[in-house]
Amino acid sequence: MIVMTLKKKLVFFILGLSLASALIFLLIDHLTLSRARGKQKAVFAEKVVSRVTQIVENEKKRIATLCYDWAVWDAMYDYVQSPSADFEAESLPRNVVPESDLSLVLILDKSMRIVFHLGYDQESRRFIQFRLDPEARASLWTVLQRSFPRPQLESFISETEFGPLLTVSAPILHSDGKGPMNGRVVMGRLADRSFRQRVGAAIQEKASLLSVTELRSALAPGEWRALLATDSFYSEDREFLRIYRMFRNMAGQTAFAIRVDADKTLFDLQEKALRSFLAAILVCTILLGLIFYGFIDRMLLRRLTDISRKAKHVSSLADLSVRIHEDGRDEISQLAHDINTMLERLENANRRHQEMEHRLVLNEKLAATGRLAANIAHEVNNPLFAIANSIAVIKGQLKDAGGDIGEVLPLAEREIARVRKITRKLLDYGKVNLETFRESDIEAILETAGDVLALSGQIGQTVIIRSGPEGEKPILCNPDSLQQVFMNLIINASEAMAGGGEVAVRIEQRGDAYDIHFQDTGPGFSAEVRKRIFEPFNSCKDAKGAGLGLYISYHIIKRHGGGITLDEADATLSEGASRAGAHLVVTLPRREGGNNA
Repeated sequence: MIVMTLKKKLVFFILGLSLASALIFLLIDHLTLSRARGKQKAVFAEKVVSRVTQIVENEKKRIATLCYDWAVWDAMYDYVQSPSADFEAESLPRNVVPESDLSLVLILDKSMRIVFHLGYDQESRRFIQFRLDPEARASLWTVLQRSFPRPQLESFISETEFGPLLTVSAPILHSDGKGPMNGRVVMGRLADRSFRQRVGAAIQEKASLLSVTELRSALAPGEWRALLATDSFYSEDREFLRIYRMFRNMAGQTAFAIRVDADKTLFDLQEKALRSFLAAILVCTILLGLIFYGFIDRMLLRRLTDISRKAKHVSSLADLSVRIHEDGRDEISQLAHDINTMLERLENANRRHQEMEHRLVLNEKLAATGRLAANIAHEVNNPLFAIANSIAVIKGQLKDAGGDIGEVLPLAEREIARVRKITRKLLDYGKVNLETFRESDIEAILETAGDVLALSGQIGQTVIIRSGPEGEKPILCNPDSLQQVFMNLIINASEAMAGGGEVAVRIEQRGDAYDIHFQDTGPGFSAEVRKRIFEPFNSCKDAKGAGLGLYISYHIIKRHGGGITLDEADATLSEGASRAGAHLVVTLPRREGGNNA
């Protein structure tokens, strides 16, 4: 449930992130990009207006250059004073105006009398005559009258019957600048279709020349007012960005306007590219979200699901052997490692708990058996004591008894001694259940057991041979009980070899346990004894043994968490001779055990 919730939260997070990105992009498009596009169009319109203005100014400069070159011509100075047809034929040919892309060449003397007048319509390619009669009150003549007395270049726009005229006038002077002004040279260029074509070619857009009437009909009242206020204005429709540049005459009145129809394809492409870019970013956001989801699902959610599933599996503590797969070196792998360590400890603790429960049950059984054995031994010892005393009295009365009585009484004493030995073993078995554990050294316990047996003479001429690595070998145990076990095993081996032979004792450390090998050179155990080797009252020494030594030793070792096994393989002794014999292996945990009272 938790993992599914995390997945849903992750999916909702990605969807919310995509939606938020889309809203942010729309907000950016509305607040920033739309304004930026509007500003971009305004900047573009300003550049077009500036370019158109520059073209018109360049046209005036070109005309001014031609006009000034003629004005400072010394021959022109003389011609104004004395007009000559030869000079007009040689120096003022009719092809000068068309070739110079001019529409008007006018020469006035210092009395404002027209000395030379030549007009040409570049659009219709024909010579024309401008109306310059002083009584005609034409705007061109009016402007000339106003600018005539000024001894410098004058440029202006004037209205003519052929349309707006870009006019430049220069005073006629000597080339060295000396002498008074002797008249004026006036040159002009009509703002006609050819001029419009040149403007359009210069700015690479469609250009139109509009008169005042055409201009007012093309613009709304608000647009007309905006144009009058700034001399430039732009509007747009679905296909074009229409840019207007208005030019005025010397009186400040509208002379004409140039309209440039700029194709909006570039702006549309930019807008589409921008929207495509935003859409690509949105798609990339979704794809990155999906990749992020897949990465998180693979690197986190699936592994957490596996951990959760296995945690549920082991929650009942029925199977603690389950382990979580550890891959990588990230935090999830560290978590899996920690959980595996915890499961391993729980498994070990559970195993120890089960062993302790098994030991407690066994201890209860052993305690009950010990109490029963002690009670039996106590109950048997009392009549045995009476029987032994009775036999002693009989022997005292029959000092020289012969025949069957002399044979029976010693036999009865021997059997009574054997029964007492059995009851003593039972009493020792009962004491096993009262033992306590402490930290000891198994090497020291073995050495003590060998020394006691050697000094007491209980093993006769039997030689104990120690081998294996030396050093302290710690173990949690009851040292007295283990010493009793080791002594029992060595005594049994010595009795099987009739007090002679060799007993090889070797300690091996195997993992968390010790293996103590006891191997003798005796005849070994018979097949019948091997079947019931650790059962009570099972002995191969006929009447000499009670058959409780291995049984008691077995249960003492079991109480220590170990075991005794019989290994019947041949053994190699100290001198390298291979002989058959009994080989018992006692296995004890290194630090396991229990505290029993």
